[in-house]
Amino acid sequence: MMKKNGLFLIQAAYQNTENLLKELPKMAQSDDHIVVMGDSVLRITNSLLDAFPNLYRLENEQTLLPNEVKDRVLMIDYSEFANLVIQFERCISLK
Repeated sequence: MMKKNGLFLIQAAYQNTENLLKELPKMAQSDDHIVVMGDSVLRITNSLLDAFPNLYRLENEQTLLPNEVKDRVLMIDYSEFANLVIQFERCISLK
């Protein structure tokens, strides 16, 4: 199996997420994959999805997702999350 380039895990507190998302374009490429978890899910916007279309959230965080982006964010469960992580050469956690 060919390894993909990069996976970013965003798990910041709500108040820190906005700053991380501003820095993300300096670290990630548009074809990188991003998993947004916890309070960070509240900060997902259409502009973030335009820049990073491979954006995931865990299925148990459905209620945190803003309505305007619900159809665009890829939903994964914990098993799919584990399978996703092993596909990447590098994994970067932002908190």
